[in-house]
Amino acid sequence: MRAQSGERTGFRDSDPRVRFLSSFNTVWTRRVTRRNVELESVSERSSPSVYPAASVVMAQNCAKKTRLGSMNAATRPSPTSHSGWNLYWVSYDGEEDCFTVARNSRSARRVDADYCGFESGDAHAVRVKAIPTGILRSWERRREKYGYRQPLPWYADDWLLRRLGATFRDRDQLSETLIDDVVYTNGPDGPVRPRIIGRRYLEEFGAVKAFKRYGHEDRYSPSQMALFTIMGICLARVQEIEHLIAHSFVFGAIAVSERRKNSTVAELIKSWKRKTLGQMLRAIELNWDIEPTVHTSLQLFLEMRNQFSHGLTTSEQYNIHTSWGQDETIGFLTLFEIISRPIREAFQASLYASIDIGNKRLLKDEPAKQHPLTSRQRKKIGLFAAIFSPKQEAELKPQPKRPRDA
Repeated sequence: MRAQSGERTGFRDSDPRVRFLSSFNTVWTRRVTRRNVELESVSERSSPSVYPAASVVMAQNCAKKTRLGSMNAATRPSPTSHSGWNLYWVSYDGEEDCFTVARNSRSARRVDADYCGFESGDAHAVRVKAIPTGILRSWERRREKYGYRQPLPWYADDWLLRRLGATFRDRDQLSETLIDDVVYTNGPDGPVRPRIIGRRYLEEFGAVKAFKRYGHEDRYSPSQMALFTIMGICLARVQEIEHLIAHSFVFGAIAVSERRKNSTVAELIKSWKRKTLGQMLRAIELNWDIEPTVHTSLQLFLEMRNQFSHGLTTSEQYNIHTSWGQDETIGFLTLFEIISRPIREAFQASLYASIDIGNKRLLKDEPAKQHPLTSRQRKKIGLFAAIFSPKQEAELKPQPKRPRDA
């Protein structure tokens, strides 16, 4: 007991034994604190990368929660250090899932439990990645600047997610966030399991023993690989043109009888998209006069597209397993790619014209729902008028049958 007090033993501050005990106490305290953080981080790193029932958070929902929470600051103590913090994906029901900043999964689950009233046991927290100290400091300064004074752990916002390499997109009523080759999805139909893509997917796929020999089953020559590249370009061009046609001419090529069957614009668009490419083109030709050169290219494009999509490389003429067939295929694909260019330009112009008509007529009183066009896109509307012209009503009426010759 006497050794604990310098005054009782007669030690002074200048005594080397006092300085040693003081420095030892400081170093030991830091070591214990650091060790606790390391054990916590190791525990999190040892957990599986994707929780089986986990879903993903959208950055927009998290930003919304951050804005709402700025009015009711929590009472948790401020963090004493900027090291040891991680980004977590906390999943509940698929729609309110979000990214949080916390030291461990338990505290990540407690954020929503404390603030939104969820049960922490109903949540699943997946560690996404560690947050570098410099980024966290910058984020904290930014939060203080804009009045977000909630102490950590707390929700991550778009600014922080982008600094950690995140990108965002919306598709089919889903909001998705991509971080380090993992896609986190937020949607109205319940949790969606995170999926791995890109290089990380290939690495994990190649690590599976059952697929070790997957890449060695087929062998292709350099000339065949070049052909596959050209075929991929042509396939992407076909899909692009079909997409353009499916999203234009909805109101200008559907028959009046079919319009009456569909009571809403959405039903009309859905009915148009159900048609095959050939049916769409026939409907367009029935209602519109097409510039002769483009019309000829369109007919040739449809013919070659069908040949390309149905057994081109297995036919005798274009067999890619013979050098003669490879040379024939190169000629076919080159011609097909050249023909598809003006077709793509024509239907790009038709799409922009359709958007312009929709903005001016259907969405005239709802400017927030309009789709603005760039100056380059507006210039292409003139190309549409040069290629397509609506047929007169007299031309659309069925012609009377001619009497048979006696």
